[in-house]
Amino acid sequence: MGTEIMIIAGLGNPGNEYEFTRHNAGFWALDVLAHKFKTEFKQDKYNSLTCTFNFRGQTHTLVKPLTFMNLSGDAIAPLMRREDLLPQELLVIADDISLPPGKVRLRQSGSDGGHNGLKSIISHIGQNFWRLRIGVGQPYTAETTQHRQLVSHVLGKISSEEGDVFQKILAEMPDLVRMWLIGMGSKAMSKYNSLNYNEKVEDVLKPRKNDE
Repeated sequence: MGTEIMIIAGLGNPGNEYEFTRHNAGFWALDVLAHKFKTEFKQDKYNSLTCTFNFRGQTHTLVKPLTFMNLSGDAIAPLMRREDLLPQELLVIADDISLPPGKVRLRQSGSDGGHNGLKSIISHIGQNFWRLRIGVGQPYTAETTQHRQLVSHVLGKISSEEGDVFQKILAEMPDLVRMWLIGMGSKAMSKYNSLNYNEKVEDVLKPRKNDE
């Protein structure tokens, strides 16, 4: 890997009501990449928003499935077949409740980790594709607060504090993706997986007075 055509897919749910929800972290990342690489999304026949960009002599594709999260694989798999790509030539960017806000984790393969979008993709092409997980944390719990359901959490809109943290992470996306495209995925893992973009992760999801 390093010079071949690649696909970078960001997972999320279509529609204005989901735009700023935690589950759409993958869409945010793709928007940043499209802006950086000076390209614009258009709807294609595979029920996705796609665009292409050139990097070091190769044309690569950005993909935002419009199938809703649980059917992400239905949109990505046909694109993979059209380009005759192997699973390892795909990078999927998605949210992760097991990571706190401020953390990312790049891996070369693995399970779905309870993420329905990744589960759908795995059902089509197997586990051996790259994935970048962006931490969105779990609902803050304490004796004085009521436990929030995970579904409500990932479909909830981010706070201003979370937004500041995600902006720091998203600013790193172009450089991380460039490293992956030139075959430096392992070095990208070493560099980015150890970073923490929020030194006060325990406070980010703490409910404010008007949330309690």
